[in-house]
Order: sequence, then structure tokens, then C-alpha cells
Amino acid sequence: MKLRSLLAPALASVTMLFAGAGCAMQSDETASTDEDANARVQMTMCFSGRSLGDDPYASGGNSEFGALCKAMPGLVHDAAGHDAAYPFFRWNSNVDHALDVLVVALDTNHDGVVTNMDTPVDLNVVGYSWGGFNARDLIAKIATDHRFSPSRHGVARFIALDPYRTDDLVFAKVEMDVPANVGTLWEFRHTVAPKDDCSRIAWGLVGPFTGRTPECTGSTVCHDFDFSLQAATVNVDHCGVPAHATRPVLEIVRNQPLTGTPPERRVNRI
Repeated sequence: MKLRSLLAPALASVTMLFAGAGCAMQSDETASTDEDANARVQMTMCFSGRSLGDDPYASGGNSEFGALCKAMPGLVHDAAGHDAAYPFFRWNSNVDHALDVLVVALDTNHDGVVTNMDTPVDLNVVGYSWGGFNARDLIAKIATDHRFSPSRHGVARFIALDPYRTDDLVFAKVEMDVPANVGTLWEFRHTVAPKDDCSRIAWGLVGPFTGRTPECTGSTVCHDFDFSLQAATVNVDHCGVPAHATRPVLEIVRNQPLTGTPPERRVNRI
């Protein structure tokens, strides 16, 4: 009997241990051989940028963001709900529903709550554009939701790609407050829009959309990388940020040295 045949049942059992229940599904195609074998289990939840119609891939940047999400470790997505066809929650998805999906994925002993009795996990929450703020909102909810014990309030990594949101569909937020339960913020953004920036809409009357300035508490380690600060990437626009951030983001979650990152801005503390 071939070794592969002998190992198949064992591998199937391991896969089942990490499969989501209910509406949650954790993708087994996201495992990386580059990850440190001794690292804690990671799970990832993604939130995409805004789209003008029902198809998120019709708007620039979301296809590249979706490819990044598929490559992230332990992807948790909405297997049977509104966003079942995508590796992310769309910009107009209900964040409370996303939180429900996350609870199901993290509640490995199926008692309805997330405590130290469940498998320890390093959680990555990743958001692009409008989804960067949706990701921020989910993280804030984790810190206050009764289903999470205080010991499980922490989010290991908040990865924000050009986060942008408006109030009342008009006024852009100036800053993005980073919840205190974030271990490390990794933001990749552009701050100066090229003339042909994809986010200039209606002959320039709307946009451009540039990444918002992060503001962090003293307990969160914060990194703010800006593509606009160097000549090699000064023409990166809003839709180009996911593609240009893919390599460093994967290096981050694989515990590899960062290569080719743009200059880093000093982060505001609140």
C-alpha cells in the first residue's frame, strides 16, 4: 500500500478539525509551507472594497484583494450566506453577521462562546478601502461581544489596505481609530493620488480615495507604509494598493522578513 493511501485518513481527520460549522467555512487551500511549523494556528477574515453594483470584482482592486485573501492562512468566509461566492465579506455586508460567522469558526468546542477552552488562534482581520473600516468595526465588536471571554478579545493582526470611508456618503473620514484590542496594525496605503487614480469618479467630482491616517493606542504596535513616499511606487493608485501590498502582507503572516516595503510614516498615538 502506498504511503499516500496510509496517510489519507489521518489527513482527512486533521482537515475536519479545522472545518467551520454552520455558516462558517475555513479554506484548506490557504495553508502555506512557508509558515513556521511552530507558529500558532492562524485564522483570517477579509472585507472587500466598495463596489457600484452587486459584483465586487467589477470594481478595481477587489480582484487582487480576493486573490490575497485566498492565499491567507485559515480563511474564514460566509460559506452559505450573502457572500458565499467570495473569499471576503463585501463592503455592504452586515458586520454583525460576519461576527456570527467568526464566532462559529473560533468556537471549536461548540458551546456557543469563545474562551480558553477553544483552540488558541492568532486572528488576522484584513480590509481594503471601505472594507478597512468594516474590518475595524468587527475588531471593536470582538472586544465588547458577550460571546468572547476577555482572554479572547485580542486580534493578532489588523491589516488595512488603503482604508477609506465617508460619512453620509459625502464627508471622508480623516483618521482611522485603531481598537485597543489589536496586537499589531499593518497599514499599506497611498496618500497622494495620481492624476489617473481609479477612484476619481464623475470627472473628478468624487474622490480620489486615499488611505486614512491610523491613530493607535499605546498598547498596539503600529506600522503605516505609504506607497506615495517613494519614486518607485508614487504612481500606485487606490485600485493598485492590494496588488502592491500582497507580497509584504504574505511575508507578515508567514513570519518572513519584509522585502520591498515602501517608506513608513510615524503613527499618531491617542
